[in-house]
Amino acid sequence: MRLVAVLLASSVVVAACNPFDRSGTLTAQWAAVGDTLGETARVTIPVSATWCVGPSRLDIRAAAGDTGFALTLYPSDSSALAGRYSVLEPGASATVRPSAGVALRYMGKVVVQGWWGDSGVTTISGGWVRGLSGEGEAWLVSGLGPDSVTALDFTFRGVRVRNDTLCDAPPPPAVPEDSAGTLPGPGVD
Repeated sequence: MRLVAVLLASSVVVAACNPFDRSGTLTAQWAAVGDTLGETARVTIPVSATWCVGPSRLDIRAAAGDTGFALTLYPSDSSALAGRYSVLEPGASATVRPSAGVALRYMGKVVVQGWWGDSGVTTISGGWVRGLSGEGEAWLVSGLGPDSVTALDFTFRGVRVRNDTLCDAPPPPAVPEDSAGTLPGPGVD
């Protein structure tokens, strides 16, 4: 019985020291536009990271309710993620390394707003073993017009990174449904 208690206590201590067992958090704030003009929106939400092996890309995602944040890093060297990343417009980030892409989705009082980064900088510290921390600022734009440009500031810490070899795997082929919304029987086109 005493051995079980010692083993249990040891595993609790090891879990407390293991950075891979904690969830990271992201805090972001931006000047809200549209239905909340002039207000500052602020969120603190759980964050996780996935290393996409094929494209050598790190996806950092945070979501809670209708709010979502994504930061994609394109490092020049996969063994050293720490460093400074310029935020570029979507599409340009994958070809310029090191660089980053940022996106934000937020449900305002009346409208769901979506933005993407067109400039700014993100600084990452830490690494694979101890977890990642970072901070950044970006100018965000959206399809709502020139009045929708907003400044975003964010920080995150305690982010564990997991590998995923299927990050960019193509989706499975769609199976057509009949007019009633049910799948066809075998051998039926």
